[in-house]
Amino acid sequence: MALSLSGIAISQTSTASLPSGATLISSKIVSGILEQDLWYKSGSLRIRGRLFLPSSTSKVAGIVYNHGGVTGLSNLAATRCRELAQAGFAVFASSYRGEDGSDGKVEVAKGEVDDVLAGYAWFKTHPRVDANRITQFGTSHGALIGLLNSAKDSSFRGLVFAYGVADIVAWYEHLVRTNQLSNDQLTRDTYGNGPNDRPASFAVRMGLTAVPKLPNTMPILIIQGGKDVIVPPEQGKALHATLEKNNKPSQLNIYPNSEHGFVITQEAAAKKSNIAGLEAKQAWVDIKKFLLENTK
Repeated sequence: MALSLSGIAISQTSTASLPSGATLISSKIVSGILEQDLWYKSGSLRIRGRLFLPSSTSKVAGIVYNHGGVTGLSNLAATRCRELAQAGFAVFASSYRGEDGSDGKVEVAKGEVDDVLAGYAWFKTHPRVDANRITQFGTSHGALIGLLNSAKDSSFRGLVFAYGVADIVAWYEHLVRTNQLSNDQLTRDTYGNGPNDRPASFAVRMGLTAVPKLPNTMPILIIQGGKDVIVPPEQGKALHATLEKNNKPSQLNIYPNSEHGFVITQEAAAKKSNIAGLEAKQAWVDIKKFLLENTK
């Protein structure tokens, strides 16, 4: 079946077929971008992922997109990926363990790190992707995942760290102090009664201690809302200071009127005329400039 702009599923035997290591679920064209839903392996687990390819037939730079939250790849995140593909990048996004039908259970920036690295290893084999020009873009939970996995794999060309948690102990204390700490089962399983109760659980998720292990050649762009009450600006500032102390290239951009999750889609940002919309548009300018500069 030929590719169609209508978004009709494409057979696995067509140009939508995947390199070995992944199994195609479905393919469609959305806004000129080929989107492929797929399964891949992370250790013994079957993990769901999605690939976004621009219309160019030549090899292009890649982005590993790490979504925020713990409920899978949202429509908002998928639109972000599609817009990045429209800018000329190949984009791979994982639905980490326990999400969107993936095996396992949600672990919060623990096993998810391995899931992204396994997806990255497959992504690099794709014939449309230049394996030497791949960056990461993570939001919130996904930003911490990107920081932690960059300490394990030095081949990423850069990381966009958008309103992520870098100091998980300070963040936990912030949630307690501001009465934002949830009492759901996942929170109890992950953090117990706090750092003194579960020191190992906090240590494995501590982004700041990963900084010395980062490659000196991998710049990090920190995107942070000045009015973020969920992940406060102190998190981005602490990461930036630690990176500078360890002589790692870093840039901290604080958008003073923006809240958590303010990097909405480019299309949505373009329709907003208030100050938060203007800052979201500027954030996209800054992000794309960073991605382009570090995948030359």
